[in-house]
Amino acid sequence: MNQVRTKPLSCQMRSETKNPCPNWAVVEIRGIPFCGACAREQEAYFAIGEFTWEAQDPGGGPPGKTFGEMLEGIRRQRANVRAQQTGKLPAPR
Repeated sequence: MNQVRTKPLSCQMRSETKNPCPNWAVVEIRGIPFCGACAREQEAYFAIGEFTWEAQDPGGGPPGKTFGEMLEGIRRQRANVRAQQTGKLPAPR
């Protein structure tokens, strides 16, 4: 049986700077490898961007939602997508 070995990927956070993240990637977000800590940071940036985009969309959701409510909705939505992709149900909250 042939085995294919893949080289571990480096976290790409600040990869084009003098101070790149020294950790190994554990997850890919939008096709970019990140370590756990940088992935959480990027998730927050993406969530803020999505919140801002939805706030500009008049049909984006019920008015009066707080940032926390919007962020929780985005997290739930992502967990559901991951569950569908992996065939696992998300953990109850």
